[in-house]
Amino acid sequence: MAIKATRRLPSLIALRAFDALVRQGSTGGAALELHVTHSAISHQIKKLEEELEVALVERQGKGVHLTSAGRKLSQLVNGAFEQLRDIHSALPTSTPSGSLRIACAPALLARISKILDRFLRDYPDVSLYLLPIEQANQSTDIVISFGDSEVEGLRIAALGDIMYFPVGSPRLLNGAEPLRKPRDLEKQVLLHEDDGYDWSRYFLAAGIPSLQGRQNIYLPNAALTIDAAIAGTGITISDHILAGEQLAQGTLIRLFDIEFPAPHPYFIILPPRGANELSKAFAEWLMGELEMIARVG
Repeated sequence: MAIKATRRLPSLIALRAFDALVRQGSTGGAALELHVTHSAISHQIKKLEEELEVALVERQGKGVHLTSAGRKLSQLVNGAFEQLRDIHSALPTSTPSGSLRIACAPALLARISKILDRFLRDYPDVSLYLLPIEQANQSTDIVISFGDSEVEGLRIAALGDIMYFPVGSPRLLNGAEPLRKPRDLEKQVLLHEDDGYDWSRYFLAAGIPSLQGRQNIYLPNAALTIDAAIAGTGITISDHILAGEQLAQGTLIRLFDIEFPAPHPYFIILPPRGANELSKAFAEWLMGELEMIARVG
């Protein structure tokens, strides 16, 4: 069956998910490669089929079984992405070299460190120094903050529509105090990276503003609340940017369907010394990666 001709460019995010699915041979493998959830991959494949108005994957049995249209699209997509991967070597301009000192909030720092290999493939002569945001100083090239910062420099707002929701270990679902609805959280330990503001906003969104957890643990940052949630210590509030990898791997699960908007966007700040070609290239790359995670996570 031929793919229906169309002048509208299909979603590049959906095409990327399809390409990963075919190469990895499974939804799980594609999810791990792109650092998103299994359901996100399935959603993007379905979206691509709707855009092209043709079935691409046979949904029966294990593994990935492509339709004739899927096999044709796979050849086209694979060739196109191979050309895109080689784009830097094909361009006559030189690739920036040197080093970047990047200061970032702990949880986002942990997340970004898992995908930096993609940047380094395109910039083989670059070294990266990743620092806690508290160590940002005059020698820092890039600062990535949640909300604004006192650091001087060019501000680039990224991902202003982040949504928060509870996450926890799958072991807690059928534990001594099962989790079936938001009100069940009153029997759970709640993990906080702040003074309780995020949880109060969640309970307000859930229509139970007076609810409180059985006990509370207050931690210095979101990275530690995520680690504690994975260990089964309690439930925390997070998002697809910070907890996306754990959600994709199944070490954390999203609880319930209720969510609420994060109070601030992420800001990429280029201090005066960091406003150079390499810093701008990293900022542009990072915004694209985070946008990908936010859309399909």
